[in-house]
Amino acid sequence: MKKSLTIIVPAYNEEKNLEDTINTINNALNNFIEDYETLIFNDCSKDKTGEIADWLAKKDKKIKVIHNKVNMGLGYNYIKGIELATKEFVMMIPGDDDIPEESIKKILKEMGNADIINNYFTNPFEVRSFHRVLISKGFVKLMNLLLGLNLKYYTGTVLHKNSLLKNMKIKNYNFSYQVEILAKLLKSGHSFKEVGVKQTGKGTGSSHFYTFKNFKGILFSISSLLWVLKFKERNKYNKQPIKIN
Repeated sequence: MKKSLTIIVPAYNEEKNLEDTINTINNALNNFIEDYETLIFNDCSKDKTGEIADWLAKKDKKIKVIHNKVNMGLGYNYIKGIELATKEFVMMIPGDDDIPEESIKKILKEMGNADIINNYFTNPFEVRSFHRVLISKGFVKLMNLLLGLNLKYYTGTVLHKNSLLKNMKIKNYNFSYQVEILAKLLKSGHSFKEVGVKQTGKGTGSSHFYTFKNFKGILFSISSLLWVLKFKERNKYNKQPIKIN
């Protein structure tokens, strides 16, 4: 049976990178997988991102564009993408062209080898400032401690089986949405494999992830998640994840 894939591309003010992102995706999938769709979310961009997205869709019938009337953020776009996805597997590739072709191929080569293909970045110090890498690593250690897991990353370009996401009620729309997804799936006993990939460095601009306001929201969401995992639905989320080497 041939595998199929939905790619979610959130884009906010990415007029300089969106076309390159789509070209990177198409090049990575060329001669690798035929049955795929690309969902571009123009997240109420103030530049020409929306126009470029529509132009790309006119050239490629595999592309569908969703224009948000207000800026909704990464989590909303991802969760909405899951609702609209029609293929067997789903993954997100940001519109900043930060994930190179070879990295996408490396992730997709593992498609079907586990329920979850979780990636981590192998060149963070080459493309990120020292303090951002330090904060990121600290966040991973904290999540592992709180959730009782041992992952190398929580907010990457994860490849999921679509059916697992369709049946899940995802409550967090901030940057912790993938933390919630990974924790619930892994603690339900699903299999996973971790893959090391590189970034291009194009997405090195300012990030809302590193603001105090966002961290406050994330900590609140994580607290709510812990309540569900450890108390409210602990019988449901008490299994050991299956790691595939």
